[in-house]
Amino acid sequence: MKMARIIFVTLLFFNFVIVPSIAFPAGYGLDLPNPGNQGNNNNNNDQPKETPNNDVVSNNIANLKQGFYSGSCPNAEKIVADALAEILKTNPYAVANLLRLQFHDCFVVGCDASILLDYSPTGEQVEKSSFFNGQLLKGADIVDDIKAKLEEQCPGVVSCSDTLAFAINEGMALAGLPRRVPLGGRRDSVYSLASVVEANNLPMPSWPIERMVELFTRKGFTIEEMVILIGAHSVGSVHCDIFMERIYNFANTRKPDPTLPGPVITEFQQVCANAGTPQFRNPPVNFDETPAVLDNLFFKNMVFRNKTTMLTDSHLINDPRTIPIVQQMANQDGLWQQRFPEVMDKMSAMNVLTGNNGEVRKTCRSTN
Repeated sequence: MKMARIIFVTLLFFNFVIVPSIAFPAGYGLDLPNPGNQGNNNNNNDQPKETPNNDVVSNNIANLKQGFYSGSCPNAEKIVADALAEILKTNPYAVANLLRLQFHDCFVVGCDASILLDYSPTGEQVEKSSFFNGQLLKGADIVDDIKAKLEEQCPGVVSCSDTLAFAINEGMALAGLPRRVPLGGRRDSVYSLASVVEANNLPMPSWPIERMVELFTRKGFTIEEMVILIGAHSVGSVHCDIFMERIYNFANTRKPDPTLPGPVITEFQQVCANAGTPQFRNPPVNFDETPAVLDNLFFKNMVFRNKTTMLTDSHLINDPRTIPIVQQMANQDGLWQQRFPEVMDKMSAMNVLTGNNGEVRKTCRSTN
């Protein structure tokens, strides 16, 4: 049960951890800039000759650009938009799934679609198979469907990492945020290693705010950007098991978390009535009342109701460094909706492969 809670929380929480300095196969990490081969279907697998230092976070947003596929696949953005709109008709949580999928991709080594691979040429276990991911990580099938549409019209042109990024960009617009032109130019890793996922690269549910701030800072994000990214909990839901202890047995006191107001505890207990129910049978609880809309209600609930599900979220309204930011996001309508896409652009450029590095996969689940 305890391990199940750890697994699921890592799917839902935006937190940034430095990748330890270990030897990666070539092409599995930082990009070596190459100005050529933009937007073409050259799947050259030339890789960096030196092992990158993955203790250094490289933000390569300058190597990405709008209209990247204007010459090689002019309808790429429309293909993605149309496909996602169709998916949302039957899966209203698709945007939340994609946001968390990219989080799991970018935080391990970089935004290189390594999370989507079903096998690695090394024969080692892939990121998907890590107990931090497993069956609880959703959204890969969405990327598969969109990528298939792209391959029909532009075979071997649009990378899987760009497919995911474009889908998120469109999803944010469909979920209520201002529409933006996506940045393209990412290429796909040819390796995926579960061992890297498990090397302290995803957060634990018991982290204090000090550790959160430290890790965000080491990843190159400010405290404000940390709060903004955690605001991704504006969409989606969390299973009761993740926060059951807060409403029944906080810190083994056999009492609820004293920071939660009585009406909030009652609200949660009405949904999560059986504290012994196995996680996979627990009902989901929406983070806020608009689970398919990216808005600032998540922050309003913190400020005006002191309502949070996850303990890690509750830190934001209890720490003097984050309280003013949460209050600002709650009180200034439209501010978080403006800032979130900007910080997502920053995150989606972390350690990206461009130029001749990596490849453009034809199928996101396997290398070429």
